[in-house]
Amino acid sequence: MIRFAFAQVLAHRLRLALTVVAVMLGVAFVTGSLVLNDTAQKLFDDQFATASAGADVTVRTATAFDSGMGVEVERDPLPAATLDSVRDVDAVTDAVPVAKGAARLEQGTTDLGSVQLSTWVDEPVGAYPLRDGAAPTSDGEIVIDKNTADALGLRIGDAVTVVGDTRVDARVVGLVGFGDGDGPPVGAVALSTLTTAQSVLGLGDGLSEILVTSELTAGELQPLLADVLADDVQVATAQDLAAAGAEQAAANLEMLQVVLIAMSVAALIIGAFLIANTFAIVISQRTRELAVIRATGATGKQVLASVLVEALLVGALASTVGVLLGIVSTYGLRALAGVFGVSIPSGELVIETRTVIIALTVGVLVTLVSAVGPARRAAAVSPLAAMRSSAAETRGLGRGRLITGTVLLVAGSAVAALPGLAAGPILLLGAGLVLALVGVVLIAPSALRPLVSLVGAASARTVPGQLAREAALRAPRRTSATVMALAFGLALMSFVSIVGGSVKAATGEQYREVIAADVVIESAGQEMLGGVHAAVYDEVRAVSAVGVATRLKYGHWKDGRTTSALTGLDPELITEVAQIRMVDGDIAALSAGGVVIAERVATERELAVGDELPMTFARLGETILPIVGIIADGPAQALQTDFFVSLDTYGALFTEDMDASIFVLAAAGTSPAELSTALETALEDHPTVQVRDQAAVIAGRTQTVDQIFGLVTVLLAFAMVIAVLGIANTLALSIVERTREIGVLRSVGMSRRSVALMVQAEAVIVSVVAVVTGLLLGVAASVAAIGALSTIAPLRMEVPVAQLAVLAGVVAVAGLLAGIAPAARAAKLPVLEAIAHA
Repeated sequence: MIRFAFAQVLAHRLRLALTVVAVMLGVAFVTGSLVLNDTAQKLFDDQFATASAGADVTVRTATAFDSGMGVEVERDPLPAATLDSVRDVDAVTDAVPVAKGAARLEQGTTDLGSVQLSTWVDEPVGAYPLRDGAAPTSDGEIVIDKNTADALGLRIGDAVTVVGDTRVDARVVGLVGFGDGDGPPVGAVALSTLTTAQSVLGLGDGLSEILVTSELTAGELQPLLADVLADDVQVATAQDLAAAGAEQAAANLEMLQVVLIAMSVAALIIGAFLIANTFAIVISQRTRELAVIRATGATGKQVLASVLVEALLVGALASTVGVLLGIVSTYGLRALAGVFGVSIPSGELVIETRTVIIALTVGVLVTLVSAVGPARRAAAVSPLAAMRSSAAETRGLGRGRLITGTVLLVAGSAVAALPGLAAGPILLLGAGLVLALVGVVLIAPSALRPLVSLVGAASARTVPGQLAREAALRAPRRTSATVMALAFGLALMSFVSIVGGSVKAATGEQYREVIAADVVIESAGQEMLGGVHAAVYDEVRAVSAVGVATRLKYGHWKDGRTTSALTGLDPELITEVAQIRMVDGDIAALSAGGVVIAERVATERELAVGDELPMTFARLGETILPIVGIIADGPAQALQTDFFVSLDTYGALFTEDMDASIFVLAAAGTSPAELSTALETALEDHPTVQVRDQAAVIAGRTQTVDQIFGLVTVLLAFAMVIAVLGIANTLALSIVERTREIGVLRSVGMSRRSVALMVQAEAVIVSVVAVVTGLLLGVAASVAAIGALSTIAPLRMEVPVAQLAVLAGVVAVAGLLAGIAPAARAAKLPVLEAIAHA
């Protein structure tokens, strides 16, 4: 039977070609996702291992955690005297002081972007080999990595300004690399003398860290230094630093990884419909052949095994090609992610054996599972029944399948509706939607029949249209599988459009309702914790057109095992620029210390005013803050976090001193336009700071949503290619199955044009039913998702009718185009050969 299976695959290779393509594309998604993830992780590991390899240990201020939400925490500077304490340890051969932190480069009035400013350290302790020019030896000299210089068009000798807490005019004196490359995989680096870095970063004589070398091992040196240094000083090994840095950088890619894996699953599900359809049709066409095999002694189990071996061969071939295609597609995925604002490190691809095994296994398993149903139906046909050409076609569904599908659909819908009533909303939503999808697939052949009949009735006024309707109704499994493949893709795209539009609309609505500021000052870089220097606030208040100005600061803290954000604000002034609605307590109570929490947090954790909230901060470790108020969810969402402290409390908890936003009200008699002009003039020396109106601020708030959902939509469009191929494949194979029927129709007078119209009409029926089904499924899933997300933040459903109409139109047209080639082939069938077809 194995040889027989091989022979069948070769004999029907053209009929199975599109199945190979479907599996191949799905596996390519999986492979590309895994390779991209492994590549990014390896490059990050190498980057941070290279950066810390020259020093045995690094001395720096201790913190409770190193990073939060992909952002490294800012540490208090070390006192200058710490350097002497380190050097006094006999085992230390060298101790190099370093000042480092975030800065920006300017050239004239042009903002060149952010860089990591650090102290130049000679090799082998330093990680940046000189590629050209000289090392910085005097104040006002810097070197930058060659990649950044090439990207910005900077040359040795160019004058730039390094902007941090202060502005320092500098000259580029050299270019550096990083390891074997011309720069770090991610980010830009500028290196200067110690005093220049200290001046720019406002450290005084303080130090960010001390790089230490010794003849001893890191494990032996670490306790010796720890014994002579204060308890608030950390001695970290190179290995620990590399691991922490790589973990922090990789955290920024978590969302991209989730998106890619989700799209891989979607592509495989769509492909599974096509695979099942193809095998069902091919087996239907081979029923007499299978009957002969059964009549010569083959058992039903052997027939089942032979079909599964065919599926195994198809899956293995398609998966192998898919792995190769996926590796190549990684370059495209990396470029695509960059277009949507996700930075992926550049470097050679990392192809792990694990990736190849997982991708091959997934592809083969999906193919086998999809072929099980058709194989079982073929094996269940008796030798005598198989002699009839309709043996493999079952027009009805088993009662068990209908009952099971209905139960799963009802249960899934109920579970998806639970998030508004229970904890863990996203988990419940996912489980409910999966159950409901399985239920829909099971009952689709029966549930879609009335819709197919209704849509087909519109074309039944002509003979080709009537025949197309009857053909679609005659094979309910085949029609429903083709419809569901296209409908599932459209449902996902509709879901993304509705949920994304609802999130954006809610964000804008809440902001407009709460924030009363005429203008908002923010960093052009959209940094997570803000990028407006504290000095800007004083300059803003000095502008005569300003009536009220107050600022927000953001910070991270550990909330159990997760990281949460909080907002620092002025409790006296915030009510001047925002409509703060309190459920309990008063925002002004923050002046005496404590924390205000959002209503949903209070509800979830059963907290009330007067309770104490343990919070772990990088600088102070675990700190207990009393809850002094509960703020309504709307204002909390507009201010972007669920936890609020006063600016004084923020200063005690965090080292960071960057403002995220400055809210400004115009002085009496000054219009918002006049205020904006006055502020832009006053802040000309701060090119990285932007003066924004409400519309610009909302656009900035929703930029991340646009990036994520834009990326998802583009990837789904690629997955939809599989669904469109499914229509073409199904129609092409059904023509082979109906060759004799077409020959008879032609012999009694049907023209070639009418035959082509019949096939094209069937494509129209499938496409229209798929559009209607996809939109219904997408809207239903969106209702459940928005209900779940509403437990996290206020959210109202917004249906982007125009966008959905465009999606539906594109999908419908794609389905119509898929029917052109099969229709042309059907019209060209020779009449006599078609009639003689067995």
